Amino acid sequence: MSTDLSTQPASGLAPAAAAASGLGVIWCDFGGVLTPPLDEAIAQIVEASGIPWSVLMEAATRVAHDLDVTGLRPLELGLLSQAEWGARVEEALPSGTESQVDLGRWDEYWYRDRPLNTELLGELERLAKSGVRIGMLTNSVAEWEPHRARMLTGVDVFEAWVRSHEIGLAKPDSLIFDYADKQLAPLGAGVVLIDDISANCSAAQAHGWTSVHHVSTASTIAQLRELMANSR
Repeated sequence: MSTDLSTQPASGLAPAAAAASGLGVIWCDFGGVLTPPLDEAIAQIVEASGIPWSVLMEAATRVAHDLDVTGLRPLELGLLSQAEWGARVEEALPSGTESQVDLGRWDEYWYRDRPLNTELLGELERLAKSGVRIGMLTNSVAEWEPHRARMLTGVDVFEAWVRSHEIGLAKPDSLIFDYADKQLAPLGAGVVLIDDISANCSAAQAHGWTSVHHVSTASTIAQLRELMANSR
């Protein structure tokens, strides 16, 4: 997941072409791919806080600007704890605007009743059995990890995890793709990123990977199967 507040998932499919040498590694995003679209989580935050999303974005942007980053990068890069970030966002809200909930507990509302995309996970498990190595590559927040761990209880398809807050790198920074290659070496085979953010897909392609822009589970599975068929 990329949670840059200035970037929303774009519609349409990212270009995808199978590597001639075969499909070796798939990196999958979490939020917006293995969960429903981020718009649903955004709606839950707005409902809980009682503040329009645009106002929350403006406050978060001020907090990020003070740290010379953008969006939710203070959290995704591990620069601030969620509690400190939430307090700063509340301070940055317009005069007279108050959240109905503690924004330092953002995770509780973002992940409330969030289902897991078991259909796509099943496809990843099928691909893993055919020899493709599967990893998780996500813009993450430390305080969100317990929710993700709970949702992924019993899931063992991922050979490697790249979490932005642990390494201080986030998509679409090209360095995070370099880091991922070191965790699951391509060994001459093709690498695919599944992501719901078009900028992340474009960055992966610039790095030499193939991207599957996730806009629906059906289209993502169809593209993965086409990639697999073309790589044989």
